[in-house]
Amino acid sequence: MDDTIEIDLDGKVVPVPREIVSGLAAAAAARAGVSARHRDLSLLLGRALDAGHVSLGQGEMRALCAVLEEEHPDRFGPAGAELLQAVA
Repeated sequence: MDDTIEIDLDGKVVPVPREIVSGLAAAAAARAGVSARHRDLSLLLGRALDAGHVSLGQGEMRALCAVLEEEHPDRFGPAGAELLQAVA
């Protein structure tokens, strides 16, 4: 099983460590009751853990950006910072 998940951000593919994707899915799921976008993001990232890749739409990209910004800056480390830069 590959250690990275490829996340397609509007045509830009970013390889993200599996444990980061798992953490992002959990963080998005924690906010799923408040936001349908967060719920959708959580579901997509959960499927990505099985498929090895995911393509995010604009809504999910905004939710991903929100999750990355809402969490402690160090939680997702350099991979999170790279992902935030790619999605912004």
